[in-house]
Amino acid sequence: MIWILTGMHRSGTSMFARFMHESGINMGHDFYVDDTANKYGHFEDLDFLNLQRSELARLFDGEDWLVYQDFEPGEDFVRKSDELLQAKKAINNTVRWGWKDPRTTIFLEHWKKIDPAINYIFMVREPEAVVNSLCRLLQTKHNPIQKRKYMLAYIYYNNRILRFLQENLQQKTAVLSFEELTNDPEQKLGLLSKKLSYPFNMQLYADLFDKDVISADQSISYLFLMNLHKKAKAVHDRLKPYFI
Repeated sequence: MIWILTGMHRSGTSMFARFMHESGINMGHDFYVDDTANKYGHFEDLDFLNLQRSELARLFDGEDWLVYQDFEPGEDFVRKSDELLQAKKAINNTVRWGWKDPRTTIFLEHWKKIDPAINYIFMVREPEAVVNSLCRLLQTKHNPIQKRKYMLAYIYYNNRILRFLQENLQQKTAVLSFEELTNDPEQKLGLLSKKLSYPFNMQLYADLFDKDVISADQSISYLFLMNLHKKAKAVHDRLKPYFI
């Protein structure tokens, strides 16, 4: 069984990928390392990460994550991703496995086309918290141009999740609210375990969770960005009925 874990950047996917990996779901063998952004690691399989980063950079003049418009993957990417998935299946043929990369959010239809049996876990976080985290990480609190890009990307990524959920009602999916998970992990992990038929352990989650890595509020200003802010909140609200 293959599980994709994804969501907008800074939505808690690294935290949950670590938990999944420690829970016995193999999220990769060679992970991306950058402890400036995530103290405990990103838990992103470099094979999937580099493939998707390279394709976005090719399509968007070097931009490999801050994307907010539709695109068509190239033939070379389609071939390489198919080959990669088959190779990973062969390596993991006796275990539960998956991968995490926020960029997978905007390649969802592509991966489903390659393997319709893939299952999905989506992490969704409130837009203010995502922008706050990005501004702290990239030191752009007072840069309205960058904040605008973050909002556009938030809207695009989460709209892609929403569209995927609406168009694939029979697909096995689980949508986790970052805020609800961190506020009541016992209830949410219980529901997730039931939905995915996998015994996630509350004590393990408690042992791994570190509230100090969650970015403190910086009182981000949305002056001149109120329309985008409203759209970001609206897409978050439209996703709420899908939260487990």
